[in-house]
Amino acid sequence: MKVVEQDRHLRKDRTPRKRPLLDATMDQFFVELSLALLDLCPGPVIVFVDPRFHDNAVAMVDRARHLVALFDKANVRRWRVVVTLPATEDGIRAAAVLTEEHSIQTNLSLVSCLPHAAACIEAGAKMVTMSVGGILEWYEQQQKPVPKVAVDHPGIETIQTCVSYILHNKLNATLMTADIRNWTELKHLSGIGGAALTEKQLDQIPMRTLTTWFPRSNDTSRSTIDARAAPYPTRYLESKRGFFMSLLPAECRSLISAVLYVRIGQMKVWMEEIEAVVKDELRHRIKLEKMDVIGMYRCKSWVRRRASKDADRKKSSRAPSRRSSSSSLVSVLDSGQREKPRSLLDCKRTTTPLVEGVDYF
Repeated sequence: MKVVEQDRHLRKDRTPRKRPLLDATMDQFFVELSLALLDLCPGPVIVFVDPRFHDNAVAMVDRARHLVALFDKANVRRWRVVVTLPATEDGIRAAAVLTEEHSIQTNLSLVSCLPHAAACIEAGAKMVTMSVGGILEWYEQQQKPVPKVAVDHPGIETIQTCVSYILHNKLNATLMTADIRNWTELKHLSGIGGAALTEKQLDQIPMRTLTTWFPRSNDTSRSTIDARAAPYPTRYLESKRGFFMSLLPAECRSLISAVLYVRIGQMKVWMEEIEAVVKDELRHRIKLEKMDVIGMYRCKSWVRRRASKDADRKKSSRAPSRRSSSSSLVSVLDSGQREKPRSLLDCKRTTTPLVEGVDYF
């Protein structure tokens, strides 16, 4: 997409600082986790682009391409990998580039309302994910008394309208649900393609009966009527950068702010926590030390001379030595300390941590 390329020079200052070792480790961690999941399920696996790039379309495109390249290297077919991006304006435009120019399947997450979902689908997203709990909570805060979770709950109707919109226009997209608070919410949704469940909810599956059904063609519910009345296609992606939100209805803008941006903030905190764990593990596994070139060769030559002297002394000695190998080592180190200019002791004193990225050989 040309609009992304034109903004590349304007958004360099917004790209986070490059940390090649940590970034590579994080990417490999998520890819290895996804590869393990691919062995357990026949369908596609969903990988995530760092949500801290949510306002940088160029960075999201670059990171998504890098992740998919790692799967390509592992001989995983493209149809089995779906890259998740936050459904911000930059995320939607990044999804359009990945779909049209790089044939990468995308999932736009934290979608909040029908106009929002329509823009994501027209960008080429294979999946759109709606936060059930976040949407229902927003409506529950707006209305008193709090509406019961039922088919006529305004939050349920909003999600159901998006499903009916996809089915009515026969769009090549799947609606996924996440952040489900209880089974009752999931029971009132029809036509969804999948649901992200917590560990506790997964444990409850054997005790629950869940039937997936699709709205009938003669359905006269409010969600179906609204879906049929909604324009298709829309012109949201034709807007200038920064004006996407202004084209949406006021209620939709408020819903997006409450669901999308609040949860992006939470995801940033989680990513920082994961990154901190990975960083600590790197510190334990990698211990680099630096030695200046002169000191390195000085120690190397000292070790060679000491080894040569030890070998000559053993050859010249007729009687077998009663000292153990450990005592011999102590005597060598003691004699080495007397040769201060070229001893191992001096070499150790001059060592400092290696500078990452510098080639010392």
